[in-house]
Amino acid sequence: MPGRPSIVFLADVIDSAYAADVIRGAVVAAEEAGVDLIIERTHDPSRKGVHRAQLNKRLLAADRTGAIVLTAGVTPENYARAVGARLPVVVIDPLDFSDPDVVSIGSTNWMGGRSIAEHLLSLGHERIGVLSGPTTSLSAMARLDGLLSAWVQAGRDEGSAIVEKVPFETDAAREAARVWFQDVDTHITAVAASSDAQAMGVLQAARESKLSVPEDLSVIGYDDTKLAALATPPLTTVRQPLADMGRRAVELVTQMARGHDPISRHVELATSLVVRESTGKAPKARAH
Repeated sequence: MPGRPSIVFLADVIDSAYAADVIRGAVVAAEEAGVDLIIERTHDPSRKGVHRAQLNKRLLAADRTGAIVLTAGVTPENYARAVGARLPVVVIDPLDFSDPDVVSIGSTNWMGGRSIAEHLLSLGHERIGVLSGPTTSLSAMARLDGLLSAWVQAGRDEGSAIVEKVPFETDAAREAARVWFQDVDTHITAVAASSDAQAMGVLQAARESKLSVPEDLSVIGYDDTKLAALATPPLTTVRQPLADMGRRAVELVTQMARGHDPISRHVELATSLVVRESTGKAPKARAH
């Protein structure tokens, strides 16, 4: 008698607020579908990665129904390994779309970035810092492109949006923001981050630099994880439907395992701006 179907959920990082929200949605969907969800990291922390043959062997030996790969910090090679195991694969937030065999789920990142610019423009900000994610992240580049598009379209000079590409991490964002705040020539009145984790680092750097948020500096995050509402002050952020992304991934893998082709190879779920207390009207250029 065959056992319950099982889906392996592969992620490089599983303890971030972003990953936790995605996994939560996937777990609920798996419970409802009567499917076991096995969450595994794509690498051993003591090593740089898992050899392709090792990962394929592990997946096939376990007789998995399919695989979900969370690509925040996971390279295209990682999910190519799952594809090589001949399993139905769905990639959440893909780094690229170069593999035609991969079905993916993401969000409207370009529009999310645009909504950030429109919000800051409505508050009168004229010089901002933008903490983009790494250049290897397609979603981060889409957010940046959407933001800069709206910024320039509104008549702002592109140079008035100072861009720094850093990982989706608190410490890296804190250091980048600290450099901005210590530079007498920067004069930014707002920082747009590409993740809530980055925004938390900006808030820390602002406190260390004796800047009041939002009186001296507006801060916007991205994702709307639980960090956003718990921040001091509560964080304005772009909401990604992270739990829904996890849910849809499970549904797609289950359908594909039953022999049904997906209607679309890429699914995009809508983002929305959530305005809280970390953004306000632009102050005059900050004096140092």
